[in-house]
This record gives sequence, C-alpha cells and structure tokens, in this order.
Amino acid sequence: MFCIGGGQVHINLIRLFQPVMFGFGMGVLAMALHECGHLAAAAALGVRVKRVGVQWKKGFFTVRERGTVHQNLLIALAGPFVNLLLIVVEPWFPFFSLANVCCLLANMLPIDGSDGFRVAECWRQIRQGEGDRLTIRTR
Repeated sequence: MFCIGGGQVHINLIRLFQPVMFGFGMGVLAMALHECGHLAAAAALGVRVKRVGVQWKKGFFTVRERGTVHQNLLIALAGPFVNLLLIVVEPWFPFFSLANVCCLLANMLPIDGSDGFRVAECWRQIRQGEGDRLTIRTR
C-alpha cells in the first residue's frame, strides 16, 4: 500500500512482506517436522543421535551413529514420509501442503547428502547382498 501525503511516500512493509514471511515460516515448519521424522525413526530403531543443528547451506540436519543398512533406509525414508503424511492429512491448508511437497521433492532427489541419495545407496547395498554392512554415510 503506497500512501502519498505531505511529500512523503509511506510503504506498509508488513503488508508487502507478509506473504513472503508466511511462506518462509511454512517452509521452516515443514523442514523441522521432516527432521523430527528422522529423529523419531532413529530413536525407535535404537540409533543414537549425536547432534541436531541448523546451517545456512544444509538447513536442519542431524548427526547420528551409523546403523545397519536397513536401519539407515528406514531413517532416511522417515523424514519424507512425514512430509507425505502432512500433505495427505492437511488438504484444507494448501500453503502448508505446498511447503511439504517442496520439502518432500527436494529431499528425495538423489543428490549427494540428500535422503534420496541415502535411500538409493541403501537400496543398492541391499540388492547386492551387502545388507549387514555399516557403510552408508550419515549426515
């Protein structure tokens, strides 16, 4: 909203940036819940979490002990599963669903360090009969 009065231009910054900040907040909430999925799966599978943090280039991240390939597969799938679950149960709140869709898709890309990469690596090891080795990298 632009107001011209008394020779001054006034911009209502709250109205201008409200949609941007709302979208950013929904994205942060989706990422935080995604990481909670990883943490819950690690705890349920008995894999000790060493550290949880936030970095500019990584976003939210967890550092944990290495588990078996099957444990690593389930832990890697837990975060995207939380996003998928939130998409399904929150259809009446499209902004939050969109944030979860973006989080799910970005994390399932098979890029080094992503959940998709970990899932692909675990699946490769299981198919090659390496299911008992502890070679998968964790964050």
